[in-house]
Amino acid sequence: MPLSLTSATALVRGDRLPPVPDDDRDAIQRDILGPFGVRPDPARLARAANVGFTELAENLVRELPISSPDLLIFAYGIPDPSSLKHVTPYVNHLLGDRSHSFAISEQGLRAPYTALKIADAYARSGRCGSLALFVCEQNSLPYHDSFVADNRLANTAALLLFGDYGGGYEFVATGPASTTRGLGPLLGSVTARCDPDSTLVVAGPWVDADMLAATGVPTHRVAPGSYCTGVWLELARSHRTWATTYRTLVLCDTDPRTGRSQTALLRRRSTTGAVAPGAPQTATGAPARPAAAPTSASAREQTP
Repeated sequence: MPLSLTSATALVRGDRLPPVPDDDRDAIQRDILGPFGVRPDPARLARAANVGFTELAENLVRELPISSPDLLIFAYGIPDPSSLKHVTPYVNHLLGDRSHSFAISEQGLRAPYTALKIADAYARSGRCGSLALFVCEQNSLPYHDSFVADNRLANTAALLLFGDYGGGYEFVATGPASTTRGLGPLLGSVTARCDPDSTLVVAGPWVDADMLAATGVPTHRVAPGSYCTGVWLELARSHRTWATTYRTLVLCDTDPRTGRSQTALLRRRSTTGAVAPGAPQTATGAPARPAAAPTSASAREQTP
């Protein structure tokens, strides 16, 4: 059965942590960056926020405590300053060491879309009934990155939990658009098959406004300040609210570094007859009325 979104949390951190000297990290950065003619600058890193993937992931798990999912995927577009820390197995350890886990990178902002496509294949093959998708972005680098600086990328992260039960938004499909074809035709073909009155397009900050207007469906634009995490932060924050109005969500973004675009189609699943694994039932076999649950999506703004 396809996976649907059950709960989520979003995080924005504006604080700064003190730098931690690390000779091994600095040596590896020299080895990695040297062949590209880039010389790492530890002083730049010392002045940075120093909120890395580990801190973001720990924060997310505190915000939304979960037990081991079947599948744990860590997606990112901007690298972590420490190549020695393998964050995905560390998060797996925090959650009980029982998940199949891996990271997806080197795809820019398309990494989370690829993560959902992989998770969907696992679910349809019967190997996955639950997914924890971590999408993280940090801005502390030991070298100048004009893209990070010019766009004032913040330290942001989202944790999205998917399961094979419930009535949340269900992943349907994802599709790429090449630099030659562009996002317009792809977005038009996706929205043309949707009811315009119950469809919302959630677009990243680099998607052309005229292109969005041409779809003829309501649009939610992501504010500047994020790259890989943008549409996923909005999904984490607003999926419950959107579900009261929109049956279908179309997530889309264009990577300003490559010109490549991506869309993802999510559709609200019918809850008729759906019972979560282990959920209490009445004597007739119908699902029992659940107790009031805490809010499933939260956003935390942390400042010094």
